[in-house]
Parts: sequence; structure tokens; C-alpha cells
Amino acid sequence: KPTALPLPGHAVRPRESAGSFDHRYDAAAPADIPSDGTWHTVTVGEIAVGLRTEYVCVPAVEQTVYATLVLSNATDQALLAGPVEVSVDGEYQLTAALPTLAPGGARRLGLGPAEAVAVTRRTHLTESTAGLRNNVTVLDHRVHVELANRLPAAVRVEVRERVPVTSETDVRIEERAGWTEPEDTADRERHAAGTRIWRVDLPPGGTVALDGGYEIRIPAGKALTGGNRRS
Repeated sequence: KPTALPLPGHAVRPRESAGSFDHRYDAAAPADIPSDGTWHTVTVGEIAVGLRTEYVCVPAVEQTVYATLVLSNATDQALLAGPVEVSVDGEYQLTAALPTLAPGGARRLGLGPAEAVAVTRRTHLTESTAGLRNNVTVLDHRVHVELANRLPAAVRVEVRERVPVTSETDVRIEERAGWTEPEDTADRERHAAGTRIWRVDLPPGGTVALDGGYEIRIPAGKALTGGNRRS
């Protein structure tokens, strides 16, 4: 029985990949499937999926840029999880796991490091005092990120940073950057609290410098866990 066979690589049963799933696929024509106890591929139909290459990096953690493929499903058909073959300019690159794409859904698929897009990050911290009686400690964090595109085509890079999050009402955090929060609720739920994002379009051979930062203002008598100084 097919249920006794190990699944092909990256294949996932719908019950596991999509939970309770109710959808019908109408085949264009009948098909004969040999009853020889092995898996066979049968084309049921075609679904037009939007594809967009984006590059992502988190330079505070790793100064490496990763290529990703953003898939969007603007049809009324669901696309179930399974293997997907990725080719660039007709040249096979890899076989990866495609996540379930519900109608109207979008997901990001990782393709690995992109060595032709470089990122470097530097930080600087200044500690001072403020207030009428110098009773406030000010930690001024500066972040400098540089990107370079050595590819023959333009690229869009998403740079992710994080700012501190506090529940103390008398500890203030003031940001100074053109970054933004994740755009929608689903994005925010996937990211850690305090995530900030720069999105940059780089032409072929182009470079860009991004400057941001934030101040943490701490009243006298308080301190950050582990000490006030941060890298």
C-alpha cells in the first residue's frame, strides 16, 4: 500500500503540513497509474505562482547575506507542501522543501548564502549622564551597516536589526533610524520583539551605507541585567 512506502524527499502528508485541509483538485483528463507498489508522478494541473528573489541578512548575528525566494499564490487553488526544484537562468540549483501555500498566501524559501552580496556591520556605544542632577544614564548605541552588490543584476536586501524592549515605564528607548517594524501582524509574530527592518535596492555593482541607532535612558538606581554596556 502507498501508505507503507517512505515518502519521497521533502514530501509531507497534507494532514501534517496543513492540518485539517479541505480542497478539491480537478484533473484535466483521466490518467493510468501502474499498480507496481512504487510512487509515480501525475500532473493534475498547473498553478501560476508568483516568484521574487530577495536577500536577507541579520548582521548583528552573522555578517552573511542569504538568498531567499518569496512565493505568492494569488489563485483560488491551494499549493500543498512538497519538493520544489529551483533553477536560475535554466541552470538547476537545488531541490528544497516548498511550504503549503493557501490561496492568497505568501512564504519565503531559503536558498543558502549569497557570497556575491556582502555585508559589514560596526557599532559604537557612548555612555553619559543627563538630567538636572545627572541622575539619568544615557547609553547611545550607533549602528553602521554597509552592503555591496557584486552581482550583474539589481538585488533587494532586507537588513534585520533589533532594538531593546522594556516593560519598565521609567526606562526610555529612543530610536534614530529609517528602519521600520515588520509590516503586518503575521510578520510581527514570526520575528522577535524589537525587530526592525531596512529594505534596500542595490543596482549591479552598487553599495550603500545605513546608519541607525537608539538611546537607552535609565534612571539612577537602575541597571540593565548583565551590566549597562552593550556591544
